Amino acid sequence: MDLEDKTQILPDTVRVTAATLARIAAREALQEAGETETDAPGAEQLATHPVGSRCEVAPGGRRGVIRFVGCPGGIPRPLVGVELDMSQGEDVQTGSGWLDGVEYFNQLLSRPDAPVVWKQPKDVVSGEFPEIDPFAGLSDSDDN
Repeated sequence: MDLEDKTQILPDTVRVTAATLARIAAREALQEAGETETDAPGAEQLATHPVGSRCEVAPGGRRGVIRFVGCPGGIPRPLVGVELDMSQGEDVQTGSGWLDGVEYFNQLLSRPDAPVVWKQPKDVVSGEFPEIDPFAGLSDSDDN
């Protein structure tokens, strides 16, 4: 079914631009070819963001684990989905869902209500970032 056929089957109350239809068609072509959205052009440049690696997320030096790298919902630029160690910041959500309602990495989360952020690759640094111990520096003695 080509783009013109798709616009004819949409109800009058749905407004879809030609650019959106083109993105949908490209996504469907990838799926028919057996590829995933992370196989889309541009995904190769994210070799510095391996899934499962520890990372630090800006702003605020938040730490977590990279759970997804790709183009959720057919957006043109890749994003990095990070499960945070602690829920910090206004951009935190619960679970791995994107705006399109698809759960992109729910099976990889440590718990269903895990704090997650979606960030541009420039805001995520992959490396040796251990979990921050909130009790580090505190003495275990009762002496004050």
